[in-house]
Amino acid sequence: MIKYPLYKKNNSRKNTLLYPGLTTVSLDRIITYMQYYYVMCQKGSVTHRCYVQLDPESADILHDSLQQRYDLVQVCDVPRGSVESHILISPAP
Repeated sequence: MIKYPLYKKNNSRKNTLLYPGLTTVSLDRIITYMQYYYVMCQKGSVTHRCYVQLDPESADILHDSLQQRYDLVQVCDVPRGSVESHILISPAP
């Protein structure tokens, strides 16, 4: 027997969030509002690091999510001049 997740029909709300908790922003705010963040996470001897462009609320959510899966996590805002372009994950067009 296949069990499907429970859902309620709600005709009054047409826009439902695909990823609850993540912030949605318009494209013009991405350039001016989004900050660069250094993200580093380590589990055992394996370390991952990159730079991403996020809004502060999404950076907090990313930190909390990574903290549940890794031993050591660092997500901190950095000035644009200190971003290493070879490990920058640029936003999707």
